[in-house]
Amino acid sequence: MSQPVGLIAGNLRLPVLTAQKLRAEGRPLVVVGLVGETAPEVRALADAYVELPLGQLQPLADFFLRNGAQKICMVGGVSRENIIGAYQPDEAALTIMEKLDNFHTDSILRAVAQWLESQGLTLVSVADLAPDLRVPPGLLTKKAPTPELLEDLRLAFKVAKELGRLDVGQTVVVSDKIAVALEGADGTDATIRRGAALCRKPVAVAKVVKPSQDSRLDLPVIGPETIEVLIECQAGGLALDARGLIMLEREKCLALADQAALVITAWQDEPGLP
Repeated sequence: MSQPVGLIAGNLRLPVLTAQKLRAEGRPLVVVGLVGETAPEVRALADAYVELPLGQLQPLADFFLRNGAQKICMVGGVSRENIIGAYQPDEAALTIMEKLDNFHTDSILRAVAQWLESQGLTLVSVADLAPDLRVPPGLLTKKAPTPELLEDLRLAFKVAKELGRLDVGQTVVVSDKIAVALEGADGTDATIRRGAALCRKPVAVAKVVKPSQDSRLDLPVIGPETIEVLIECQAGGLALDARGLIMLEREKCLALADQAALVITAWQDEPGLP
């Protein structure tokens, strides 16, 4: 029997897909769900499960250690509503927050990771547990970008990298070599809608991994819902960062894109050919 793997399971489909993969491999699974976030399917896949309010760090660490899960993975997101309205910090969480210089997502997650490791836990990336979920480099759809669209995709990719360096957002919308929408607190889908609403022609969209992103803590995710938003907004193309970005239900995403003649390409390093 292999050592148990621990999941801190947030919302959406990624925790479910990760748990399904680990169970299919026969690996024991210990899960801490978050109140108001974690899908019921995750509980059904776990050998040991507890649900805690956001901010209860010590009970979380104690549960993993008590069930032999020394290796743990943060997977899935947390809604802003839960962060604002349901955050219940224990003494450990309050101590961490008091020491922070700022409340940027990266700063908070790094501080939490350091505290978890001080308790004897080891954090691993979901991209390592389920590597097949990573976006592969290259042109992913049947349709390739026109030279004009390719220029806009390259610019969107470069601007998104700079935006990520500032820990502001990871998505940028470009039209006619002008960045028309930058991601903020509203998220990817709202950013796409904002940008497309300003333009009369199909826009170029990029979603990237932050240059200094710690893959153990927070990787960007894209799934069918965002592809449907791109199609709804009549976007021309999407450029993705192939260095760790996760695509959920890839076959469905690409089938939707091909049906709508939407271009999707992924770049490993600097923006290049599709």
